Amino acid sequence: MATRSGYPKILIGSLGAMALLTLVLQGCAKVQESFLTVQTCLVDDTGVLQFKGLMRSISKSEGLKYVDNSAQQGASLKTMGADKLLKRDATSAIDVHLEGDGGLGVTAGNLGLPPYQVALGFTEGADAAKAHRLSDRLVKALTQLWHVETVPQGKGALPMKTCGG
Repeated sequence: MATRSGYPKILIGSLGAMALLTLVLQGCAKVQESFLTVQTCLVDDTGVLQFKGLMRSISKSEGLKYVDNSAQQGASLKTMGADKLLKRDATSAIDVHLEGDGGLGVTAGNLGLPPYQVALGFTEGADAAKAHRLSDRLVKALTQLWHVETVPQGKGALPMKTCGG
Protein backbone atom coordinates (compact mmCIF):
# COMPACT_ATOMS: atom_id res chain seq x y z
CA MET A 1 0.00 0.00 0.00
CA ALA A 2 1.36 3.44 -0.91
CA THR A 3 1.14 6.71 1.01
CA ARG A 4 0.21 10.09 -0.47
CA SER A 5 3.87 10.66 -1.28
CA GLY A 6 3.84 7.52 -3.41
CA TYR A 7 6.34 5.67 -1.20
CA PRO A 8 5.29 2.33 0.28
CA LYS A 9 4.46 2.43 4.01
CA ILE A 10 7.04 -0.28 4.65
CA LEU A 11 9.79 1.93 3.18
CA ILE A 12 8.75 4.91 5.30
CA GLY A 13 8.61 2.69 8.41
CA SER A 14 12.07 1.30 7.64
CA LEU A 15 13.55 4.76 7.15
CA GLY A 16 12.09 5.86 10.48
CA ALA A 17 13.56 2.83 12.23
CA MET A 18 16.95 3.49 10.63
CA ALA A 19 16.84 7.13 11.74
CA LEU A 20 16.00 6.07 15.30
CA LEU A 21 18.80 3.50 15.30
CA THR A 22 21.25 6.15 14.05
CA LEU A 23 20.26 8.49 16.89
CA VAL A 24 20.66 5.71 19.46
CA LEU A 25 24.10 4.76 18.12
CA GLN A 26 25.23 8.38 18.07
CA GLY A 27 24.13 8.71 21.68
CA CYS A 28 26.41 5.77 22.52
CA ALA A 29 29.43 7.25 20.74
CA LYS A 30 32.56 7.47 22.88
CA VAL A 31 33.10 10.92 24.35
CA GLN A 32 36.70 12.05 24.10
CA GLU A 33 38.46 13.17 27.20
CA SER A 34 40.81 16.10 27.15
CA PHE A 35 44.49 15.26 26.88
CA LEU A 36 45.25 18.70 28.30
CA THR A 37 43.25 21.21 30.32
CA VAL A 38 44.53 24.67 31.14
CA GLN A 39 42.93 27.69 32.70
CA THR A 40 43.60 31.38 32.60
CA CYS A 41 42.37 34.66 34.00
CA LEU A 42 41.14 37.11 31.34
CA VAL A 43 40.98 39.94 33.94
CA ASP A 44 38.07 41.95 32.43
CA ASP A 45 35.66 42.39 29.50
CA THR A 46 38.50 43.58 27.27
CA GLY A 47 40.34 40.35 28.03
CA VAL A 48 37.26 38.33 27.07
CA LEU A 49 37.14 40.13 23.72
CA GLN A 50 40.88 39.56 23.22
CA PHE A 51 40.45 35.88 24.07
CA LYS A 52 37.62 35.39 21.59
CA GLY A 53 39.63 37.25 18.93
CA LEU A 54 42.63 35.00 19.59
CA MET A 55 40.48 31.87 19.36
CA ARG A 56 38.90 33.12 16.11
CA SER A 57 42.33 33.92 14.64
CA ILE A 58 43.81 30.53 15.53
CA SER A 59 40.75 28.71 14.20
CA LYS A 60 41.16 30.49 10.88
CA SER A 61 44.89 29.84 10.57
CA GLU A 62 44.49 26.17 11.60
CA GLY A 63 41.48 25.53 9.37
CA LEU A 64 39.17 24.86 12.30
CA LYS A 65 35.55 25.87 12.77
CA TYR A 66 35.05 28.66 15.34
CA VAL A 67 31.87 28.35 17.38
CA ASP A 68 30.81 30.89 20.02
CA ASN A 69 27.81 29.69 22.04
CA SER A 70 28.37 32.18 24.87
CA ALA A 71 25.15 34.13 24.33
CA GLN A 72 23.07 30.96 24.06
CA GLN A 73 24.63 29.52 27.20
CA GLY A 74 24.00 32.77 29.08
CA ALA A 75 20.37 32.79 27.96
CA SER A 76 19.95 29.14 29.00
CA LEU A 77 21.46 29.82 32.41
CA LYS A 78 19.10 32.75 32.91
CA THR A 79 16.07 30.72 31.77
CA MET A 80 16.90 27.95 34.25
CA GLY A 81 17.52 30.46 37.03
CA ALA A 82 21.10 29.23 37.33
CA ASP A 83 22.39 32.80 37.16
CA LYS A 84 20.96 33.31 40.66
CA LEU A 85 22.50 30.06 41.89
CA LEU A 86 25.89 30.99 40.40
CA LYS A 87 25.49 34.53 41.83
CA ARG A 88 26.65 36.19 38.64
CA ASP A 89 25.35 37.82 35.50
CA ALA A 90 24.49 35.15 32.91
CA THR A 91 25.74 37.43 30.12
CA SER A 92 29.29 36.80 31.34
CA ALA A 93 29.10 33.17 30.19
CA ILE A 94 31.96 32.01 27.95
CA ASP A 95 31.39 28.97 25.73
CA VAL A 96 33.75 28.88 22.73
CA HIS A 97 34.84 25.90 20.63
CA LEU A 98 37.37 25.23 17.91
CA GLU A 99 36.29 22.16 15.96
CA GLY A 100 38.35 20.10 13.56
CA ASP A 101 37.95 16.83 11.70
CA GLY A 102 37.70 13.55 13.56
CA GLY A 103 37.06 15.04 17.01
CA LEU A 104 40.14 17.29 17.21
CA GLY A 105 39.33 20.49 19.04
CA VAL A 106 39.34 22.90 21.93
CA THR A 107 36.46 23.71 24.26
CA ALA A 108 36.73 26.87 26.37
CA GLY A 109 34.27 27.81 29.06
CA ASN A 110 33.77 29.42 32.44
CA LEU A 111 30.78 27.50 33.81
CA GLY A 112 31.50 26.88 37.48
CA LEU A 113 34.31 29.45 37.49
CA PRO A 114 34.34 33.17 38.26
CA PRO A 115 33.33 35.30 35.23
CA TYR A 116 36.80 36.15 33.88
CA GLN A 117 38.37 32.75 34.43
CA VAL A 118 38.22 30.28 31.56
CA ALA A 119 39.25 26.63 31.26
CA LEU A 120 40.29 25.13 27.92
CA GLY A 121 40.15 21.40 27.20
CA PHE A 122 41.99 19.96 24.19
CA THR A 123 40.90 16.74 22.44
CA GLU A 124 43.06 14.77 20.03
CA GLY A 125 40.51 13.31 17.69
CA ALA A 126 41.99 11.26 14.86
CA ASP A 127 45.16 13.38 14.55
CA ALA A 128 47.03 13.45 17.86
CA ALA A 129 50.09 15.19 16.40
CA LYS A 130 48.01 18.06 15.00
CA ALA A 131 46.08 18.34 18.27
CA HIS A 132 49.29 18.63 20.29
CA ARG A 133 50.70 21.24 17.89
CA LEU A 134 47.45 23.19 18.30
CA SER A 135 47.61 22.98 22.10
CA ASP A 136 51.27 24.09 22.11
CA ARG A 137 50.50 27.05 19.86
CA LEU A 138 47.38 28.15 21.72
CA VAL A 139 48.89 27.78 25.21
CA LYS A 140 51.94 29.78 24.07
CA ALA A 141 49.68 32.54 22.70
CA LEU A 142 47.62 32.60 25.91
CA THR A 143 50.78 32.77 28.04
CA GLN A 144 51.91 35.87 26.16
CA LEU A 145 48.74 37.64 27.29
CA TRP A 146 47.75 36.09 30.62
CA HIS A 147 48.86 33.81 33.44
CA VAL A 148 48.07 30.20 32.44
CA GLU A 149 47.88 27.20 34.76
CA THR A 150 47.75 23.53 33.78
CA VAL A 151 44.92 21.59 35.41
CA PRO A 152 46.11 18.19 36.71
CA GLN A 153 44.90 15.26 34.57
CA GLY A 154 41.62 13.86 35.86
CA LYS A 155 40.85 16.99 37.90
CA GLY A 156 38.47 19.83 37.16
CA ALA A 157 39.34 23.49 36.90
CA LEU A 158 38.93 25.38 40.17
CA PRO A 159 38.82 29.13 40.78
CA MET A 160 42.33 30.56 40.48
CA LYS A 161 43.70 32.28 43.57
CA THR A 162 45.66 34.66 41.32
CA CYS A 163 42.53 36.05 39.61
CA GLY A 164 40.14 38.41 41.28
CA GLY A 165 37.42 38.22 38.56
